[in-house]
Amino acid sequence: MSNNTKKHLTDHSSNEMIREAIRAIALKGVVNSQTGAVRGTSKVTGYVAKIHSDESDELFGTIDVQEYADWSIAESDDAKIGYHEGVLLTAIQKDNQGYIIIPKLYSDVLVSKDPETNNEYVTMFSHVDLIQLDSHEKIMVGVREREEYKPDDEDAPDIHELELTGIQTTTEYTKDSAKTIAVTDENAEHVATQVIGNDPDDGLEIKHDVSGKSTSTMTEDDIVLEHDKANVTLDGSQAKMEMGKSAVIAEDGTVYVGSKSGTDDAVLGQQLATILSDLVGYLGQMMTPTMMGPQPPANVLASFIALKAKIQSFASSHSGFLTKKVQIQK
Repeated sequence: MSNNTKKHLTDHSSNEMIREAIRAIALKGVVNSQTGAVRGTSKVTGYVAKIHSDESDELFGTIDVQEYADWSIAESDDAKIGYHEGVLLTAIQKDNQGYIIIPKLYSDVLVSKDPETNNEYVTMFSHVDLIQLDSHEKIMVGVREREEYKPDDEDAPDIHELELTGIQTTTEYTKDSAKTIAVTDENAEHVATQVIGNDPDDGLEIKHDVSGKSTSTMTEDDIVLEHDKANVTLDGSQAKMEMGKSAVIAEDGTVYVGSKSGTDDAVLGQQLATILSDLVGYLGQMMTPTMMGPQPPANVLASFIALKAKIQSFASSHSGFLTKKVQIQK
């Protein structure tokens, strides 16, 4: 090796040493010599040791975090090692609006530090007591199925390019409505929808729709249930159930069967049976003049007796022209 080459290598090595020395001097006190991280930017793993929920507490809206570490020296209540007090949960300490997560006591958390202000924030949670999403405009939450990702296929789409299958459940919240949709097949033939909110025509309402076959609408004025030819309507004046052209309508004190038009008073079966039984009995007591004096008509007396027994049998067994299938209040 020539002298020039040796001199070049020596100069290069010296320059590296000088640069490293300058860098070490510049970063002294800035970089943690043990971890290599810039001081104030490292992240700490620990558990929630306390939640400051007392509004009179100066640290209200924050938590205390105890680091997970194997300390070589003993700690005491007066000198806690790795104890982070007043760790912020949101950008504003006492904020009760917007996006808020409150972790569960003793759950694992990850704490980050802002090197400018030295404020500490929780950035990851393992378990929570509260999640609040308070939006100014809209919130959408849902699960949408996608085609399976194929990592071994070079021609397959990337994971963020996977096609949706159409199967999904989503809920959209706005300031005056909440709409939930559940689609259970790829052709969207089976879809359930729930809408809670303000309708421009009907005002506040709750609507359900199952594949367009069964629907329900609830407003401040009435409730309407529909399925195929069946319809049930409840409002302040009546309860009406319809099937095709037939209807049962219940009002306060009156029930209509079939329709409200062209109706007549219903007959009480037991009372009718009693009247008919009495009538047949009276007819059976009729006498006809004979040479032997007044006598019952021999040719019809047996028939009257049999008919009366038959009516009494109907009354006791709810058969014949009496049935339990339709009950009318006396």
